[in-house]
Amino acid sequence: MIVLFEFLDEEPIENVITCLNYKIDKVVFFGYQDNITIQKKRTEKTLMKICGVQTVEFHSISRDDLPECLKTMSLAIEMELSQSNSVFFDITGGERMILVAFGILSSKYVTPIHQYDITANRLIELDEGATPRLSTSATPQQIKLDLDQFIGLYGGVINYDMKKTSKQITGASSAKDVSAIWQVARKHWSSWNPFSEFIRVCFVPDEKMLVAVSARTVINKLQEPNNTLRTVKKLNDILDDLAAGGVITNLVHSDGKYSFKYKNDRVRHLLWEGGSILEMHVYQQEKSNSDHCGAGVHIDWDGVIHTGDKIDVINEIDVLSIKDNIPQFISCKSGNMKSNAALHALYELETIADRFGGKYAKRILAATHHLNEVSEYRAREMGIEVRYFTP
Repeated sequence: MIVLFEFLDEEPIENVITCLNYKIDKVVFFGYQDNITIQKKRTEKTLMKICGVQTVEFHSISRDDLPECLKTMSLAIEMELSQSNSVFFDITGGERMILVAFGILSSKYVTPIHQYDITANRLIELDEGATPRLSTSATPQQIKLDLDQFIGLYGGVINYDMKKTSKQITGASSAKDVSAIWQVARKHWSSWNPFSEFIRVCFVPDEKMLVAVSARTVINKLQEPNNTLRTVKKLNDILDDLAAGGVITNLVHSDGKYSFKYKNDRVRHLLWEGGSILEMHVYQQEKSNSDHCGAGVHIDWDGVIHTGDKIDVINEIDVLSIKDNIPQFISCKSGNMKSNAALHALYELETIADRFGGKYAKRILAATHHLNEVSEYRAREMGIEVRYFTP
């Protein structure tokens, strides 16, 4: 039996990363009681149901009593050695005292010691020449956590009841529609959000997705003080480009009327929700370069979706992807953001990525307009990459 001893780190992915990549029979954790209380169930679930570990144990240790810590660890190690099990020490993560303890015990029991480099996705064996070695003793496996499994490991749950149908790509046709709308939106970025707001009010379809509005009604709406689209020419240019892309059909804007047909309800939603097309374009990009990806992901903070009077704490992340068990949290912002709005977006992204992605998570702000210098500087300080999607 292959037995892995390691410290129960506050970073959940560090506690399971070796088992995601190597078949381990038993894992024995040493940790502080408060952290064991928080992480025990979710760690056991990941290791046993996903990684195939047969047994998981947790031993509470003191934060500042090294002799007592060594005594607790020695008893557990000797128990496994007495049963002729192969014992390995995993020091991925961990704190100074526990690392000292593992070093002392590794020398005492001549036990192989290793750590897993999560960023580089590779095992590092620290006892060159020692036998046995984990890399030759354990069967390799490549388990890639999906979105639900990763968020569950961090104590949350994804609420799919809140997901919009417009935030899904179900086949080649819907992917083509997203690409077509993206090309038009990118060409008309400065007017895209005003255009979306305008057609949501002025071009409401019937049950067959058909629109029929008089030109006079359109002109009157364009002249309203709160309208920022302003010109008939800009409206017509965008409609023409959408028709050329095939997402609206039978377009007419002459002889005193406007008429056309939305290709389907999904297209209507994408056109009416100005920022959605940026999210879906980023989602398309991430989907082709990740193991798992989702758009419009609603995360419930305590891992329990409640019904009735209790209110859930939920955050939405525009795009969430995972590659080699490292998540990317992407916030998408279309339109020209003022300084306060940009900073709010950065702090919001930092909060959700820290809570459900930890120190390895990549944080990205996708924007259609350049941030001011202060916001860009703050993003760099926070470790957030800003990606610009401009014409």
